[in-house]
Amino acid sequence: MKNLLLIAFFTFTAFILKAQCIRVYVSEKIKGIEIPIQRREFEVFVNDTLKRKIASDNSGFLVRLSLTKGKYNVKLVNPEFSEAFQKDVVVEESKNTDVTIIVVPVAAIPESEKKKGAK
Repeated sequence: MKNLLLIAFFTFTAFILKAQCIRVYVSEKIKGIEIPIQRREFEVFVNDTLKRKIASDNSGFLVRLSLTKGKYNVKLVNPEFSEAFQKDVVVEESKNTDVTIIVVPVAAIPESEKKKGAK
């Protein structure tokens, strides 16, 4: 029985190591320094399809998404921040890819820019 559990554990570990995924982090730039966005809820879209609505942790980590090999566009939406995109995220076979998306607080956007976006 122990051997069976050991084999199952190693098989599962090998499967995880061969999986491909993206790990999405969210941060903002303040005076040129990236600061993680902590404990904020974002909607995560991959190629314009809502994948999850999830809150970031203290390190800015948002979500781990297992995807098939290919190119993807990742978008984050939160009412406190302007929509943020990361285009052409490449997911390679048997590789994890870290993606940090920089967001801009809505309060930091000049009023003239907000009006342009509303047209």
